[in-house]
Amino acid sequence: MIIFLTGAAGLLGGAIAHELVRRGHGVIGLVHNAADIRGNDGGALQASSFDGDPPQDGEILTLRGDIAEPGLGLSESERMAVAQGVDCVIHCAALVRFEAPSEDLESINVHGTCNVAKQFPNARLVHVSTAYSCGLRKGAISETSHGPNDSFGNGYERSKALAEHRLLELRPDAIIARPSIIVGEHKSGQIRSFDTVYTAFKFIAEGRVKSVRVDPRSTLNFVPIDHVVEGIVALACDTNAQSEIVHLAAREAISSELFLSLIGRTPGLRAPQIAAPCVEANGLAGMTERLIQPYLSYFERSPQFETNAITRLVGLKAPQLDAQDLLKHISFCVDEGFIKPRQATN
Repeated sequence: MIIFLTGAAGLLGGAIAHELVRRGHGVIGLVHNAADIRGNDGGALQASSFDGDPPQDGEILTLRGDIAEPGLGLSESERMAVAQGVDCVIHCAALVRFEAPSEDLESINVHGTCNVAKQFPNARLVHVSTAYSCGLRKGAISETSHGPNDSFGNGYERSKALAEHRLLELRPDAIIARPSIIVGEHKSGQIRSFDTVYTAFKFIAEGRVKSVRVDPRSTLNFVPIDHVVEGIVALACDTNAQSEIVHLAAREAISSELFLSLIGRTPGLRAPQIAAPCVEANGLAGMTERLIQPYLSYFERSPQFETNAITRLVGLKAPQLDAQDLLKHISFCVDEGFIKPRQATN
């Protein structure tokens, strides 16, 4: 199978590319600025530039483009070449900066998704969205389409909900994969780069944010990156799957209060004070406040994502992260130097 993969140089895209090549698929990886494609272990994949000929089995070819541009920013000859030989498209490229201007989020996440769908009207399409496209809804979240006019915790969520809506208008047969909060590999906590929610985690764990407003009923749904990769690849390879919306999430979320308390169990780290949602949290100022603000709503909501579709379609069971698993993830961040513990004092 020949698969066109957008966002191939990103964290999730690189891990997906690595797994596709390992399974013997030919991959054309669309890259924007970064040319290197790396698996989650950090190892670079051997890649050549796309010259119009399709990739061989187990080969990855790179193609520079821009999903925000009509035709993905490709030349006419490049567009014709990729459109003819591709069996499936995995659209992984996105702007994941929660604090980004709304016009940038809409250009890349909404219009970019439409541009990908228009470029490949006949190939099977797996679109990577987010489970939090449900916005601020609480309780059971079904694996169905959400309206783009709900309330959202940040502009990123809104842009992904709108992208889903626009995509289904263009391609009702598309598969939408919705990961929850992506963290490191299940067994080790390993992750190649510390993006998105890890920024908030770093500021909290290092004590730069001393208190956090938390609804005692709120939960965080963390999903290991290896489950997300396995699920997306399986959906792409299942030629019978179409018109599906699939949550790639943990079976059960962990309480926000428990997660924050686990930080304090790691030497050199201190759990933040927990404030009621109606109380103004202390310790936010300047740059730190601007960077962490888009993530704070996650500590005040409790969505329960249905995870039946991935089992029904490809037999993959939703994972479950317990406290010991999360402690390994926290330790990995410390061991890699991403989170710097305070030095012990005599």
